[in-house]
Amino acid sequence: MSTSAPGPRVTGLETEFGLLCAPAGPSEAAKADLPDVERAAALIFRHRPVGYRSTNLFLPNGGRLYLDIGAHPEYATAECVSVRDLVAQDQAGRAILADMATRAAAGLSQEGTAVRFHLLANNTDSAGHTYGCHESYSVPRSLLDATDDASAASSETTMAVLTSFLATRPVLVGSGRPLAGGPTEPNDGGRGEGEEAAWGLSPRAPHLQALTSADTTGQRALVNTRDEPHADATRLRRLHVTCADTTMAEPTTGLRSAVTLLLLDALEAAWDFTDLVLADPLATLSALGESPWGDVPAITVDGRHLSAVDIQEAFLERMTSYLGDAGVPDFLRGAEHLLEDLAPRVISALRRHDTGPIDTEIDWAVKRRLMSAQRERHPQLSGGALEALRSRVDLAYHDLNAETGLGPRLVAQGAIARLCEPEEIERARHTPPATRAALRGAFVAACLEAGADFSVTWESLRLDSPPTAPVDLPDPLATVSDAAESLTQRVRRLRPEEMHRIDLVGRGGLGAPG
Repeated sequence: MSTSAPGPRVTGLETEFGLLCAPAGPSEAAKADLPDVERAAALIFRHRPVGYRSTNLFLPNGGRLYLDIGAHPEYATAECVSVRDLVAQDQAGRAILADMATRAAAGLSQEGTAVRFHLLANNTDSAGHTYGCHESYSVPRSLLDATDDASAASSETTMAVLTSFLATRPVLVGSGRPLAGGPTEPNDGGRGEGEEAAWGLSPRAPHLQALTSADTTGQRALVNTRDEPHADATRLRRLHVTCADTTMAEPTTGLRSAVTLLLLDALEAAWDFTDLVLADPLATLSALGESPWGDVPAITVDGRHLSAVDIQEAFLERMTSYLGDAGVPDFLRGAEHLLEDLAPRVISALRRHDTGPIDTEIDWAVKRRLMSAQRERHPQLSGGALEALRSRVDLAYHDLNAETGLGPRLVAQGAIARLCEPEEIERARHTPPATRAALRGAFVAACLEAGADFSVTWESLRLDSPPTAPVDLPDPLATVSDAAESLTQRVRRLRPEEMHRIDLVGRGGLGAPG
């Protein structure tokens, strides 16, 4: 194995949001006038940033905001090289969407319909549908692709390690879920002792049916294998992880990416994790959906009977050894404590069945603290009323609405810890990170200022009026491109008479503008 650190890689997050429109007052007449989810989504996107004519927006900060299948608003961060940048970009996208929802509600109020829009950064709805948080990591094509028998065996082993890691990762960074049939009486132990027995670690876990799949919706998997690198396909693959819980606490989001990035670095440096490969990762993951402490069976292919916590602890110990040999990578700068301090405390909390040391930093622990406080406040509750309260706490925790959501208020009160300073998040709303996103963001900003029609993908830029040939950006780490900078300068010099508005009907591209 090598102790030399691999070069930098980009990473990004895509988050789908649930959407609910509710009356802002008790009037039954108001309830009758509520828009359905599709109209609610359309109303929110009516208040998108100025200059866009479609619901598919590449933004000046390098991110992408759009309506996904099923009227789910979705935000994809720009390509990032650091954990702090990634978390700031993720939070910036949520702030942009929340502002759009607030403006949409204000617009309806002026028309006489008092409503609140609730954007829910969670994973499931009341009908049992699931929507996800996807992670993207650029990796050398050789890490995942097979070119001969030897590389086929190596890439198969790499995927086995990755899926075993991902299947047990919710013990660290799950968002937690209330369980039907949890304790409904003050002294009912149920699956264990106290309120903790009513909570599992992961809401996404029960919906995952495969280790890998080329389909993101028909067969939900831990890893999506569709070959869509958004980069130079001869050099790079995109590891598209589709099993993450959507999280609210910045330290949870940061820890999730930090441990995954570090594992990829260690694998690329040929560190061996094959003794941690599980015989049935999906069985272990499924059990974590209902496990309060992660002490579910995780049997390795060599026959050792361990728990999910054992597996994650072993991964962390080996990655810490790798970190000691290779040194702290740039992606961890300013977030070293996530691996050096927070991750070991999560393992200790799981072992001791004590959320206290992590209940401002890790989502599943924060929720249990909140619910325990509610139990103290309402000791008389039992039965269905108590189950309903757990569901309300869970829903409110993921609500981005500043008036009704618990998350924004808890952060403001210091009851949920930050990773990024507010200034970092505000900057991320407008400024792209130092990756290819900077070139894309500058081009988009110039087009919006000039009122020019344009088309953008993750790896290309094109001015549509007047038309130009696309400029390709195959390197996600590149911050300099003569062609891109020349095109941006051309946009800035455009005169009004050189442009005309393009009819959007029938266009199959990624937006105009956007």
